[in-house]
Amino acid sequence: MPFESSDDARSIAGKEVVIERMRISEQLDRIISSPEFRATDRQKEFLRFVVEKSVEGRSDIIKGYTIATQILGRKENFNQTTDPIVSVEAGRLRRALERYYLASGSQDPVRIDIPKGSFVPTFQFLSRDGSALDGPGKRTSVDHYDEEWPTVVVQPFKNLTKDEGPEYFAEGFVSELAVELSRYREFRVLLKPQGEESANQILKARFSLEGNIRCGGGELVLTTHLVDRTNRQQLWADIYQCPLKDTDIFSLQREMAQRISAIVADQEGIIAQILSREAESKSSIEMKTFEAFLKFYKHDANYSLETFLEALPALEAVVVKEPENAKAWTYLGALYTENYGLELTDRETPIEQAIDFIENSVRLDPHSQIARAWLAEAYLLGDRLSEGLYQANAALALNPNSLIFLDFIGQVMALLGEWEKGAELTQIAIKINPFHRPYVHNVMCLRWLRQKEYKKALEETRLFRLPDLFWDHLLVAVTSGQLNKIEDGNKAVQRLLNIKPGFAKDGRRLIRKYIKSDDLLEIIIAGLERVGLKLT
Repeated sequence: MPFESSDDARSIAGKEVVIERMRISEQLDRIISSPEFRATDRQKEFLRFVVEKSVEGRSDIIKGYTIATQILGRKENFNQTTDPIVSVEAGRLRRALERYYLASGSQDPVRIDIPKGSFVPTFQFLSRDGSALDGPGKRTSVDHYDEEWPTVVVQPFKNLTKDEGPEYFAEGFVSELAVELSRYREFRVLLKPQGEESANQILKARFSLEGNIRCGGGELVLTTHLVDRTNRQQLWADIYQCPLKDTDIFSLQREMAQRISAIVADQEGIIAQILSREAESKSSIEMKTFEAFLKFYKHDANYSLETFLEALPALEAVVVKEPENAKAWTYLGALYTENYGLELTDRETPIEQAIDFIENSVRLDPHSQIARAWLAEAYLLGDRLSEGLYQANAALALNPNSLIFLDFIGQVMALLGEWEKGAELTQIAIKINPFHRPYVHNVMCLRWLRQKEYKKALEETRLFRLPDLFWDHLLVAVTSGQLNKIEDGNKAVQRLLNIKPGFAKDGRRLIRKYIKSDDLLEIIIAGLERVGLKLT
């Protein structure tokens, strides 16, 4: 029915606001009263305060000082610089909310979050199927799971020790593991049955993470394995041993959960490898959305012409079929970005078009870490460096404690000029995630080249492992030249020219796409000249 006047429209809009506020208040009560919401009384008061002030339209008073003095019992001389109590409690509250929404809150109509870097909550209204609603009845782009998307059930870990200490650790670890897995948005993660609907979802789940914990001899031993529930086949297993003395249990929980999640759910992890093999025989036309994503993951692992030509039509088909699929636009834009930067094919993929695709993805899903990371790289190639750095920092802020894209974000940050910060992120990913992207060693090599640490740079080239990519051989040639390893450098040059026969003429332009520092460019050119490759 059309509105008869602007007053009518305002009246209806006002009613909608009232209804939304009521739904938020009801959700707040639902969370706080739930036994699955494992938060202290003080954290519950923290949550109630920030939500109620937001609903009242008084977000301006949600400050660290106000929370500290009115909720956390600090005195008027409270100094947030020297006393991190608000940030600490906010972090614990965030994780309590994450765990709640993985368990009993998975079907709730409203999601309440406290974004990192802020104490002001955000609210997301959900339909019964878990899709986000933007205003009454309007669905926005979110990750939508159907039967083709893999589901992982995290089972309770068994305590093989008689005392209760390991029992508490096991419960906390399972929650931590489920939270970390849920960050990999290509997977639906289920923690345990909550009602008939959740129980049915678990019955349909293909994968299960199981394990046990025991203590003895002054150490904690965690055994975990991934099972294919269709045939009870064990797909992967590992044992982690850690001394209990002088060990931060909470840090241990998180690090172990991060590592296991990366092994299982990374785009090069166990599940992706299995599903990729199953999708090999399918054509792009008959390929489902997730299988098209697997094609992209395969390409992202080796950057070959063959994998590029497999992934591109598959993703183009997805965006036609699902124009609101943010992730598909991200990956398509990523392929355009890569082809522009590396010139894998003769097909023209303008960087402006790549930017348009990824910007569209960010509009559809502003909280997508991978979209913002790829947008940062596209801006880098488009010589929009300040915008690129903004997006890289935004990507990091969305999930600074997760391993998922730390290596990629670190790489982009370094190339945008934040070399030390980028290297730090990359090193964290390399240390903990066994499936970190091999091309990050490219950036680590460039970092050492900048510092004229040529032996360290050469060591990184041995870890690059992308022989179809000209950068692999380029950096071997450069580091060999700088170390006067002329024979090794000559061989690398020959491999480089096999991939890019016109590199003497085109090399400077190709290098400039990624290397914005004049000093680093001169080091690269000098290294090449020492092994007989002079760029025009």
